Amino acid sequence: AARSREAVMADAAAGGEGSAAASSEVAEEKKEKKSPWLDAWHDPVAGLSCYSSFICMSDLAADGDHRLIMVDMKKRIRIYKGTTIQWEHKLPDVPCAVQSFYHEVGHPPLPTLAVASGHRVLIYRNMRPSMQYRLPPLEIDPVELQIWEELTKEGADIALGFEKLNNARENGTALSNQSIDLLALEDPEAQAEYVRANKSNKENLLQQQTSITCMEVLKQNMDEPTAVSMLVIGTENKMVYILDSSALNLAAKVKLDAVPTFISVLGLFDVEYRITVACRDGNIYTIKNGQVLSNVIELETQPVGLVRFDKNVYVGCMDNVIHCFHFKGKKNHSIYLPCPISCMSLLQITKSRVAKALVVALQNGEVRLYNGKHLISTIQTNDVVTGLKLGTFGREEGSMVLSFKSGALMVKILQRNANLDSTSVSTGPPPEQDIPLDVPKKTKLYVEQTSREREQAIDMHRTFQRDLCKLRLSTARAYVNLLGTGHGPSSSAGGAQVRLNASVVGMGPQFKIVVRVQNAGVHALHDVPMHCTTNQNLYRMPKPCFYLPILVPQQVYLLEVPLTCINENGGTDSVRIFLCSSTSNQPIISAMINMPISEPPLLDAF
Repeated sequence: AARSREAVMADAAAGGEGSAAASSEVAEEKKEKKSPWLDAWHDPVAGLSCYSSFICMSDLAADGDHRLIMVDMKKRIRIYKGTTIQWEHKLPDVPCAVQSFYHEVGHPPLPTLAVASGHRVLIYRNMRPSMQYRLPPLEIDPVELQIWEELTKEGADIALGFEKLNNARENGTALSNQSIDLLALEDPEAQAEYVRANKSNKENLLQQQTSITCMEVLKQNMDEPTAVSMLVIGTENKMVYILDSSALNLAAKVKLDAVPTFISVLGLFDVEYRITVACRDGNIYTIKNGQVLSNVIELETQPVGLVRFDKNVYVGCMDNVIHCFHFKGKKNHSIYLPCPISCMSLLQITKSRVAKALVVALQNGEVRLYNGKHLISTIQTNDVVTGLKLGTFGREEGSMVLSFKSGALMVKILQRNANLDSTSVSTGPPPEQDIPLDVPKKTKLYVEQTSREREQAIDMHRTFQRDLCKLRLSTARAYVNLLGTGHGPSSSAGGAQVRLNASVVGMGPQFKIVVRVQNAGVHALHDVPMHCTTNQNLYRMPKPCFYLPILVPQQVYLLEVPLTCINENGGTDSVRIFLCSSTSNQPIISAMINMPISEPPLLDAF
């Protein structure tokens, strides 16, 4: 009984040690998988579904408490102070981007809000509408202007003007919306009514406006958070405009080859600046001091996100890949993701410590944190992220604002002791590589062979080189003989350089052999016969012989040889074509065509 009690106590102690070890392993796993993000706030009924360009954070009151500014497709602008709505206003049009910038040096420095909407930039100061900037109208083609001048005259022929506009569009002229609306009308009376309605509005006749696609902020002369800055705007007419600090005048404009979709800026306008632009044609252009550089980065698919990371440019593409390029165009690496990318942003911390990281939101609800090409952490949101912005919210510098497709809003804060170093991530080969391979032991034969190769290395190399030279010589002789007998793709027999190619057209039983003959020499050939031979039991050839009166140098001659398969089973054989010479018994060149299996003939039963 005593022994049995001792055994039970030993088993219990062993079980306790095992459970403690298991719990410690679980704790270690949890510690390793612990996310660097803290849940700060979640509002599932915010009712704002925003894209990344619809969100920005700024110290609007210059009190150190940064506000969250959001716009949405319902023409609203909303400002959050902490978790409460401080201000909300109705917008006149659907927005496409919002940014905050400093238009002057003030004490205290108060930022200005800029909302891009259509062809206008709406300026808000002190949470009130202040003014707006309109982009310059597009230039109308002179051909279209002349047609509309004729249409607006008394007694003008509407049908003739309609035809001229249609011809101008077919010739590649970029028409205005007014001309496109006229061409969309099919009824002659409706066309005449449309022209009469535009006669009374001659002042605004043919005024074409563009639309803003993206907007960023560029510092003017100082790299400070509250320094005077300028707006950089990309438009639908393939232009990039840089406004001055007052947002009333153009400071510079650059023409691109495609419509910009994403913009990233670096540098100072008065010193040196670079603007990286991702466009709809799948290319990335770089603007340096107002000039488009020649080095263009070509992507395999369309870009869905652009982030500048020091001297590197990270581009998310539609094929679920993030490509990293040096700003001069050299590709560094690629990150392959399991599902499509919804948005990307840069995490940058400068106050408490210096740290940068790339944040990527995926369509499956994952939000991933990368340091270079190393994955630091992954969080699951259980919703599709449509907008992502990182910056200072309230007084926390490492804040991440997430906007979801359902209209929910989430704010997460980066832990102050979070380790964003790539060295903290276990990298390198998989653990399977540490398992040794079952390599057989060195036998006596292997050792003898190795010693023989080591002692006779020079003789073995000479033998190999001699055999290689013999092989090359035999190959060259065979090729020369092939060309001399006229069996190659080109021939120089008899002093003539001729190329002969043949192809088969048709599925049977009626075939057509298309023969292309080209004189590659410098002298013309006269009286050149061509003869075709085949199996007479399978094919019938009405005209096996042809005659070429002259072959002009560098001119391609086409000959069509009809051929009929007479075998009921659709048998197949080859057809040989000879280009003969009147001065030699050997052909100049020949070709052999392997005929395909013939389809059975279609018999009419009626």
